Amino acid sequence: MSQRSATPRPIALAARASFGLKGLFRILGQVCAILVITLALDYVLLATVFSAWKRSWGDAATAYTQAYVHTPWHHDLAPNQNSMRPWGKILYPFRTDRYGFRTGPCAPDESDKSKPAIFVVGDSFTEALGVPYEESFAGLMACEAAKEGKAAWNLGVMSFSPVIYLRKIRAAAEKLGIKPTEIYVFLDLSDITDEAIVYRVGEDGTIGVAPPHRWFDIGQFLLGNFATFRLLYNFWLDLPFGSAAPDESWRARWSLDPKIMDEWGRRGLELADKNMDKIVETCREWKCQLTLVVYPWPDNVKAGDRNSIQVTHWRRWASERGVRFVDGFGPFFQEPPDVAVDKYFIPGDVHFSAGGHRLLFEELKRSVGPF
Repeated sequence: MSQRSATPRPIALAARASFGLKGLFRILGQVCAILVITLALDYVLLATVFSAWKRSWGDAATAYTQAYVHTPWHHDLAPNQNSMRPWGKILYPFRTDRYGFRTGPCAPDESDKSKPAIFVVGDSFTEALGVPYEESFAGLMACEAAKEGKAAWNLGVMSFSPVIYLRKIRAAAEKLGIKPTEIYVFLDLSDITDEAIVYRVGEDGTIGVAPPHRWFDIGQFLLGNFATFRLLYNFWLDLPFGSAAPDESWRARWSLDPKIMDEWGRRGLELADKNMDKIVETCREWKCQLTLVVYPWPDNVKAGDRNSIQVTHWRRWASERGVRFVDGFGPFFQEPPDVAVDKYFIPGDVHFSAGGHRLLFEELKRSVGPF
């Protein structure tokens, strides 16, 4: 009897397992159906009944999606912008002039073209994400330059790197119809990453990216068209550790991790060297003075990376070419790391706060004297 009753047990277990899987799939199917219906209703209601919400969210989103235009050097700031631009939990005024240069108090305009011109070029730190123009180091430079009867034009744009800098400098000179007497290049740690693994120069000289990055556009679409994603996003921002900025610390890790340095950091430095050499040649042609400035990211400060390869490499490069060099790392290491990061960087982000911009500007002013 015991042998007869034991025979069907595997079949019974298999049947129960099959029923369990079917039940699980049924529940998952129901959850997916509910999500699809909810998002469909969300999309329709936001486009009709709550269109005013969508419009206000769209206005904030377009501060980024329409703030940049495609160019042969990949991208640039769109001209004639005037908006309150969001950056995470920060809302800050953002304006560009007719040439697509970020502008504000002390920024030069048409009437200043006859003055000695200073070109300030860099990436998002120079564009000054999250900070009003007048509180950025480029804006502070413009105010100091104006006192000296000069005009400092901010050519900085998010995600620029040396392969783009020269093209932007030459395009700016052509647009303005002038040649600068001075050029300041604010070389970011992420520039080395961009040179090594992001930007590629095509046969026609145009610059593209490999591979194309589309996640930002997808994110903006979801935030602009679904209240569900917008509410979740706002909830995330309200958390103490919430941030709108993606974790991009990896872009500066080449300076701290020997393995990454071997994989692509050294190649990025070599490419940056060559592209920076072209700026040196152009500046000699124009008889202008070139100044190279480097500065740290939060990761460097936390790691005590005071004598970073970003400092030693570019100090040597500048010395060999007769380029004026400013070590902007020093001021950020005069306080305990946690104090310096909280004080000089936007919370949860790698970019400078107004305090960080002021600190770098003061070091620049101390190193080079009057602009």
